[in-house]
Amino acid sequence: MNTSQQAWTIDSISHALPHPELRATFMREATFTDVRDLPTILDRWVQLIEDFEAGRDRVEQLRETIRQNGQLPDTYLASLLNVTEDELRADAGLSQRGAA
Repeated sequence: MNTSQQAWTIDSISHALPHPELRATFMREATFTDVRDLPTILDRWVQLIEDFEAGRDRVEQLRETIRQNGQLPDTYLASLLNVTEDELRADAGLSQRGAA
């Protein structure tokens, strides 16, 4: 998704957020913010979406590494999208328990 070229609306921002709790938080902020402060709030949420999308490939590569090797690469360094090893294991369909 090329988010930098997108014309953003309240609805498109809400739909682009990757989690229901983020959408709910965004809608609360957009609804209860003074109209004069709304551009700043909206810009912050658009930036969050753009940062998330920019990191999506990296997260998918990490998930694939976990699926194949069962662990993060030695070179892994957390950044804006701070995903724990347990979260990647869960997303890869692996768990810490039960493999006997």
